[in-house]
Amino acid sequence: KIEMRVQTEEWRRFIPGVRMYKGKKTYFYNGEKLWDEENLEFLIYDREERETWEVIIVLPGVEVIPEGTFKNCRNIEKVIMSDSVKRIEKWAFYYCKSLKFVKLSRNLEYIGEWAFCGGESLTSIFIPPSCREVGNWAFLGCHKLIILSVPQTTDLGYNVIGNTALIRASHFE
Repeated sequence: KIEMRVQTEEWRRFIPGVRMYKGKKTYFYNGEKLWDEENLEFLIYDREERETWEVIIVLPGVEVIPEGTFKNCRNIEKVIMSDSVKRIEKWAFYYCKSLKFVKLSRNLEYIGEWAFCGGESLTSIFIPPSCREVGNWAFLGCHKLIILSVPQTTDLGYNVIGNTALIRASHFE
C-alpha cells in the first residue's frame, strides 16, 4: 500500500500541524512537547481537538516522542514514524483506543512504560532489531493484540502484554 510506503522525501514538503491528508485528519508531528506531565495539562491543542486526530505522521528529525504526547487521543487509527525516532517515552500513546496500525522507526531503541497501553484496536506490532528495551506494561490492555514480533536481544519489562489476546491464548486449562 502506498500509505505504508510514505518516504522521507514526501514528508519534507509538510510543515507541522493538523490538516486533512488522504481523507483523514492528520497531525504532522515535529517533536514539540504537547503534554506537561508535571502540571497535567496540554501545552498545544485542547482535548477536544486532540480527540479528532486520526493519523499521526512523525516527521524526519524527530528522535524522541516525549512522555504523554498523544495520551488519550482516542481516535488515532494509524501512526507512521520516520526512521529518525529512537525513543518513545512512557504514556506516549496511552489509551489511543482506536489505534490499529503502527509503523515503528527502523532505528527505534526504546519503548517506555505504558507507551501503547489501552490501545484496544491494535492487532500487531513489529519491534525492530535496534530496540534494546520495551518498558513495563507497554502493551497492557491491547485486547486485540495477536502478533508481537520482538527480537531476542530486546529486554522486555514486566507484564508487557498483560490483558492482550496473546496472554489469553497462552493460558491453557
